[in-house]
Amino acid sequence: MPFLQNRTRAPDFPSDGVWFNVPRPVRLEDCRGRIVLLDFWTYCCINCLHILPDLRFLEAAYGDRLLIIGIHSPKFTQEKKNEQVGLAIHRHDIRHAVFHDASMHLWQAYGVHAWPTLVLLDDQGRLAFATSGEGQRGVLKAAIDQLLAEVKEPRATGFLEPETAPQTGRLRFPAKLAWGEDQLWIADTGHHQIVGVDSRGCETRRWGRGQAGFSDGTGDSACFNEPRGLAIDHQLVWIADTGNHALRVLDLKKGEIRTVLGDGTQAGDRLSPDAPRPIPSGTRLNSPWDLVIRERMLYMAMAGSHQIWSFHPDHGTGGVLAGTGQEALTDGSYEEAAFAQPSGLGGGAKPELYVADSESSAIRCLDTVNRRVTTLMGRGLFDFGDRNGGLRTARLQHPMGVAQIGDKIWIADSYNSKIKILDPGKGKIRSLSIGEALNEPEAILATPWGIFVADTNHHRILRIDPERESAQLFYG
Repeated sequence: MPFLQNRTRAPDFPSDGVWFNVPRPVRLEDCRGRIVLLDFWTYCCINCLHILPDLRFLEAAYGDRLLIIGIHSPKFTQEKKNEQVGLAIHRHDIRHAVFHDASMHLWQAYGVHAWPTLVLLDDQGRLAFATSGEGQRGVLKAAIDQLLAEVKEPRATGFLEPETAPQTGRLRFPAKLAWGEDQLWIADTGHHQIVGVDSRGCETRRWGRGQAGFSDGTGDSACFNEPRGLAIDHQLVWIADTGNHALRVLDLKKGEIRTVLGDGTQAGDRLSPDAPRPIPSGTRLNSPWDLVIRERMLYMAMAGSHQIWSFHPDHGTGGVLAGTGQEALTDGSYEEAAFAQPSGLGGGAKPELYVADSESSAIRCLDTVNRRVTTLMGRGLFDFGDRNGGLRTARLQHPMGVAQIGDKIWIADSYNSKIKILDPGKGKIRSLSIGEALNEPEAILATPWGIFVADTNHHRILRIDPERESAQLFYG
């Protein structure tokens, strides 16, 4: 057990940060008599999101004996904004105390080098234990048990006061979109539902019970957990059920939802690209985020393992298509290439697929015939910004949606809260002015009804008029 040899007084919270889920700023003196778990995280990071179920488990297991405090340590410029952190807290239903350390003072004071990092303080406010990365539930529980055995004067300090979630209307943090069966399909991620909308913007049906869970059945009985990616093939709606680490399918003819891959548990192992093979239904996935289907082949952006997967529904075969599993921006063959939290997929002209590679702020291209990955724009994990012009010098900030529309590539440049249009022929990119302020849009989709954008943090779907460069509310 890697406990610190010499326990020293932990650095206290600086005065220039912002607190969430508590009625007043917290000092370490307030926490005496309890074990404190500090979670250094940032809301863009998939590994940090994977920690949240572990934190909820520990909260339930230890109650008042353990105080969890999230230390939000931003990577991207967008993540430094107080209001964006507040939205992320609501989106991920975080109930423990959160300290937004935009200046990164605590990150430096604690000597943190990676997201997520977890630090335990003993009941006297001293540094006792530290570890990094996801999948640490068992390690943390053992360390907490040992520290609790040392507590001589337990003290309860129940000062949590979760923020009131804002009213959002018909949608709550909508993520991805799809079109088919004469409907626009919306992943209503915050409501854990799938919504069908007709051409007039009228809701036709909701699928899912409306609370987080994992169960098959009819539209009213089945449960999802933060569903995102959608793809339509005839009367089948394929669903990337991200929070359940599963691939689900809605059979419109039967009115039923069933699980195709996954069992509700995050995959622990990262596989390597290989020839398609039979995939058992219980095969675990790792935060599938977006889907594209083409010629009966389903492609999955597996954000949690930094890979692209494929699956053939007719044959039950597939697996890792591209990506080593290392979080990086590396081009080359499918076996050599590396991605960084791919969060958006867009079908291009055969044989190309486009990837919004979020953590590298890049747009990647998969050549499905020659089995190679290339980068259209983007430089690396910490090269981001809001710059148009030539692709060599242009910058995005954590894009999450991509679509080919005509001979252009449209991008949901999420953390710049903009729509960008990339012209491969001219080798340039520009911003699209639509007369509406966006807030971290996650998806863009071309349909026979027009071009739609999921304006995620505004809880609405907009229809874009590219000729007039304007937008109007379609649903939300």
